Amino acid sequence: MAKVLPIFSFSVIKYKKDKESIISEIQKIFGTNALVIRSSSKNEDGLDVSNAGHYQSVLNVPVEDAIKIKNAIDLVIASYTNSNSDDEVFVQPQLKNISMAGVAFTSDLDTLSPYYIINYDEGGSTETVTGGKGQNLKTFIYFKDSPVKCVNPHLSKLIVSLKELELLFNFPHLDVEFAFDKNGQLYIFQVRPISVKEKEDLSGTDLKETLLKIHKKISKLSSPHPNLLGDHAIYGVMPDWNPAEIIGLKPKHLAASLYKEIITDNIWAYQRDNYGYRNLRSHPLMLLYLGVPYIDVRVDFNSFIPKELDNAIAKKLVEYYLKKLISSPVLHDKVEFEIVHSCFYFDLPKKLQNDLKNNGFDEKEIRDIESSLLSITNKIIHPETGLYKKDLAQSKKLSEKYEQIISSQLSIVDKIYWLLEDCKRYGTLPFAGIARSAFIATQFLRSFVDLTIFTKEEYNLFTNSLTSITKELNTDLEEYSKTLISKDEFLKKYGHLRPGTYDILSKRYDENFDNYFSNKTTLKTENGNFTFTAKQLANINDLLKKYKLQVTSAQLLDFIKVSIEGREQVKFIFTRSLSKVLSLIEELAIKYEVKREDLPYLDIKTIMDLYASLDYRDVKEIFERDIEKNKRTYKYTKAVKLPSLITKADDVYFHFLHSEEPNYITLKSICSQIIPEEKIKEGKLENKIIFIKSADPGFDFLFTKNIGGLVTQFGGANSHMAVRCAELGIPAVIGAGETNYTMWLNAKLLELDCLNKTVKVIS
Repeated sequence: MAKVLPIFSFSVIKYKKDKESIISEIQKIFGTNALVIRSSSKNEDGLDVSNAGHYQSVLNVPVEDAIKIKNAIDLVIASYTNSNSDDEVFVQPQLKNISMAGVAFTSDLDTLSPYYIINYDEGGSTETVTGGKGQNLKTFIYFKDSPVKCVNPHLSKLIVSLKELELLFNFPHLDVEFAFDKNGQLYIFQVRPISVKEKEDLSGTDLKETLLKIHKKISKLSSPHPNLLGDHAIYGVMPDWNPAEIIGLKPKHLAASLYKEIITDNIWAYQRDNYGYRNLRSHPLMLLYLGVPYIDVRVDFNSFIPKELDNAIAKKLVEYYLKKLISSPVLHDKVEFEIVHSCFYFDLPKKLQNDLKNNGFDEKEIRDIESSLLSITNKIIHPETGLYKKDLAQSKKLSEKYEQIISSQLSIVDKIYWLLEDCKRYGTLPFAGIARSAFIATQFLRSFVDLTIFTKEEYNLFTNSLTSITKELNTDLEEYSKTLISKDEFLKKYGHLRPGTYDILSKRYDENFDNYFSNKTTLKTENGNFTFTAKQLANINDLLKKYKLQVTSAQLLDFIKVSIEGREQVKFIFTRSLSKVLSLIEELAIKYEVKREDLPYLDIKTIMDLYASLDYRDVKEIFERDIEKNKRTYKYTKAVKLPSLITKADDVYFHFLHSEEPNYITLKSICSQIIPEEKIKEGKLENKIIFIKSADPGFDFLFTKNIGGLVTQFGGANSHMAVRCAELGIPAVIGAGETNYTMWLNAKLLELDCLNKTVKVIS
């Protein structure tokens, strides 16, 4: 089925002895074909280290030009830095009329789990994948034992050949370069083993039965539900409460169970209900498939429907949202901005017409949707009775409750229980409301730009003028650097923060101060005041009257400022309780001699159940059994490769990686070296572009390092790091997606141009 092009090989030693005869023989063998001259060093393609791409290969060498052949061979040999007597050079004809080319791996590069991972480009070049230069690369992931066949004819043919190669080499971990010509013929250029050294080998993890269970569950859950609108279920890792951003794609059990406990099981739905949306209480928002967290998007879309909207229109609207996401999966991290209509703002009427008129909605239905959203928005932003005001007042009680619990004589278990209960009631519940208000505020600001009330530059100036915890931290850090406040005073306020807010092994600021704040550095800020002109205020007032919004321009701007600033403040307060819970769990572990490194595998419910139940077992046994069970589960979590968006059950077996449209923050540009997340601890971050996977608030210490730019794999336009970078004037790409993030991470020098919304690999 697959063909291998003719190969002529020779040793470096032989070539150095008789260059002319070897070149002559090459010209004789390959006739008029252009050549590919490849490396074949003893130091590459081994089980311990592959050195793939480390040595030179030269394409399109004209066979009639002996000097260019010689130069190409010399270039390849010169790349053998530690030359070996067994080093060779391969020569092949250059394949013409390529329709598709790429690299396929017969197992996951990190875990060796049983997947075919195929990176390819359809641009007619063999270099785009191996050289990392392609802008339209595709990545296809296919479970080896999938009962569902791949329907793409090229990929299906390649998978059959990959299985043959595994049998031929009697090795399951191969790196295969391939291409198809325009006649559909498959060619294999090169096969090398994937290095297995120092990797956690999960290739023996039996995913077949488990994936079948997930497939069946998703099939069942995708059926119509009597308490839900919409006949189809969708699951995503990034919509709404965005677990990928907050706890990561593969969180350990403690982090995932904490997130469910304090937000996604119940609290999220209480907030939506309180704010005038449909009652989704008792519907968990986040589900775990083999430990991978997914938002139930159908439930989420239902939760953005105003209660007062007619049920028939509401059902039609949810169906429209679901169909739009299925047809535009790239929007899965932007559903609130690009798919759902959840509040009123100045250009909403126009957007409703553009979105709904050509999708089966009549004028009356559109007016009813607009009216219901206007009603909700008026209740939220009202200057006296606005729901956000109640939530801000409620959140102020949490600090007092916190101190009462911590200073009490309660047991450690009791303290954990009540800290979490208070955190939900006075922390995450009001935070969810204020976050909704801040989203509405952001929609109004965006509409100011869309309706030319003010410019994008003025938008940035306004956001820069807002007060934030990051700016407060910087001011206090500067005070500390000048010895105007003590280290203890600084840490009393900020010591609870940690880069992984839900990660018990992530050190708090007060546990790792010197690493987080070395040299007492302070960040560059772009503080300033922004004042709306009389004309701008008049324009806003005219629109408020036109659309019957029950506030003045001054009151609307106050709502925008207070809600955006309040969102960050309340988050800062409730994470103090969460961080203390993690510290108390560590104390509990010490008391019962449970290893600290095992704590991420505990379920928070196991700890909370100790408050209200007592059985014959001691705490150590209860913890260790829970840890052992969740450790076994986590092996499956690490091994499985599920898509970021599941629209049908078959997606659990194969999927394409989405190349998301990132969120570009500020209008600035920067060209600099990159620093990946794992090297942040090494310091020297000034003016560098920092890469982190999630936009966790605990990474705020980065902004004290004068970083030049930021790229995150996960996160939306309204995420924590997007807000931070906007207010500090730091160019950033938030929510780059796995494909972009991985490709850009391989660069040495990267250019972010946020104004033109481009990212260029310079070197």
